[in-house]
Amino acid sequence: MENLLGTIVFVLPGFLMYFWLQSFGINPVVKHSPGEFTAIAALLWLPASFATLLLYNGIVSISRVVSHTDVVWSIQQLKDRSGSLTFLLVFLILSSIVSFMISVIWAKWLHPVQMKVINKIRNWRGAASLSKSPSVWDEVFTNNDAQVVEIGRLDKAGITIVGCINKASRTFEPERHLNLDDVDFFTDLVQKHSISVAKVFYDTKSGTYVKIFDPKEIEEAQLKDLNVTSSAE
Repeated sequence: MENLLGTIVFVLPGFLMYFWLQSFGINPVVKHSPGEFTAIAALLWLPASFATLLLYNGIVSISRVVSHTDVVWSIQQLKDRSGSLTFLLVFLILSSIVSFMISVIWAKWLHPVQMKVINKIRNWRGAASLSKSPSVWDEVFTNNDAQVVEIGRLDKAGITIVGCINKASRTFEPERHLNLDDVDFFTDLVQKHSISVAKVFYDTKSGTYVKIFDPKEIEEAQLKDLNVTSSAE
């Protein structure tokens, strides 16, 4: 039971913050081992728990007119209060809210500043700047934009599939998958208008390539076909 209480009070806030940061797209380059994950969660515990206790003590101070609940300012007081189910429930709810808000602030404003500082130092040393995403896959396929692609393999010429990406695998999924929409429509569109290729993603391990067609030309081709259809009617 003591281990469970210690996990809720001293580890869970860091886990929550780590979860929120990954959900917002801030992922490490490689998947952390259980030991590394625990160490990072322990580091994240400090800001999350400190802000949670500030909020908790503020609420307690305001509510002292109707109750006699004591504030918590030390690790020993936190440990003593963890024996109360009411305190644990309140602490868990506040930790979820606080860790979410801190993660939003970090993901939206502080992380870009951190990356700018890191890249300036890298450029000063003569190294290339880091991308905004941890992997080439994320950089190319997890953006919020429409992409018409052709998928094939170098060792199997002529066997390809063309379509618009609807869903793509996330960072740490064991396999890389793309879900394509409107395969027949975009296959005909690309062949009919000879759409140029803007980028090519190539997997050096499997030999699979993904050609990404120019989005402006795709849009112009669709509008051209739409105007022709409207004129014919």
